[in-house]
This record gives sequence, C-alpha cells and structure tokens, in this order.
Amino acid sequence: MAPKLKSIKSIQTYLATQDKQLARALKNAPLYPVAKEPAHNSHFETIVFAVIGQQLSGKAADTITHRLIKKSGSPVKPRKVIKLGHDELRAVGLSNAKARTILELSQAVVDGFDLESVDQLTDEEILKELTKFWGIGRWTVEMFMMFRLGRLDIWPIGDLGVRKGWAKIQGITGTPTEKEVIGVADHLRPYRSVVAWHCWRMLDEEPDFW
Repeated sequence: MAPKLKSIKSIQTYLATQDKQLARALKNAPLYPVAKEPAHNSHFETIVFAVIGQQLSGKAADTITHRLIKKSGSPVKPRKVIKLGHDELRAVGLSNAKARTILELSQAVVDGFDLESVDQLTDEEILKELTKFWGIGRWTVEMFMMFRLGRLDIWPIGDLGVRKGWAKIQGITGTPTEKEVIGVADHLRPYRSVVAWHCWRMLDEEPDFW
C-alpha cells in the first residue's frame, strides 16, 4: 500500500521509486501545481474553462478563455455569462455545443444548483452529479477534480495528451488507446493526477489556466 504523503515533493519522490521510466521524467521536474493556490476563482469558473478546453489544444483553449475573460471580466460568473448570451459566447470562439453547455450550467447555478459544495462528495459521486449536465462528460469533470479540488488520484485516459505523454515517458512508439492505458498507472495510485500532469509536461502542453 502506498504511503499517505503530505507534500507534492514527497509524492514525486515516491513516484520515482515506483517506476524507473517515470523517475527520469521527474528528475529536476517542477512540482505539480496543485501544491500552490487554486488557479481559478470558483468551481464554476474551473468547469467553464474545462468545457472550453474540450477536444482543443492548450493553446487554442487559452486563446478562447482569454477572449471570454475580456468579454465578461474576471472572475467569470454565471450571471455575467447569461448576460453575454449565446451569440456573444459564439463570438469569442465557442462552438454552439459549448455555448449551450456553459449557458445551461450558468442558469442552473443561478437557479440554485449548489456547485460550490460538490467538493464534499467522492470522486464517483462528483462524476455522477456533474455529468447530468448536457455537454459535461468525464474528461471535463476530471479536469475539475484535478485542478480545482486537488484530487490526487485522477487518471484521465480520455485525454490525448496524457496518453501521448505516457507513451513518451515509457518509450512506447505511437499513441496508446484508452483501453491500453486503463491500468498502466495502477502501481502509481493514489497519485495518478501528478503522473498525468507530468505526461502533459512531456509534450510542453501545459495550458495557462491550470
């Protein structure tokens, strides 16, 4: 059983003892950023940014996020988003589907959905609760749990960058499928979020907003 470690530095040191290939990637590596203050102003803002990032490169997602912040102001809040409306959200670069998702989430929060209390739930409970919303899938919730809630054992196999980064760390040719990476990091539980972030780092795909 893995030890319960309190600092990101001690976690990365432990991970290096569990996987020789990962140890090379972690040598002189920066600390997983959840060791710092949360990057976002609210649970809502984190999910909005995650929705923006669905199926986009970090650079493309950052560009659209910057435009949204310029339009709505910071922090991004539900009432501000609703005031912008669908057309203004489309104008900053969001697809019809993403604009709909963000507007529906905004309206739900304004109508009383207590998004800020979901951190009291387990990972699976959070996943079940948030994927009830149209357009919010597993990947979006995983980003939320990693970068807002600081959950340390998320392994987002649906993320192409994680799979590519894992392949690069392990010296694997080509990009593994989701099925091929389901259990490959089980020996790194309960700190797979840290591993996932270093997979992104291997590709230099760290977005501004995480």
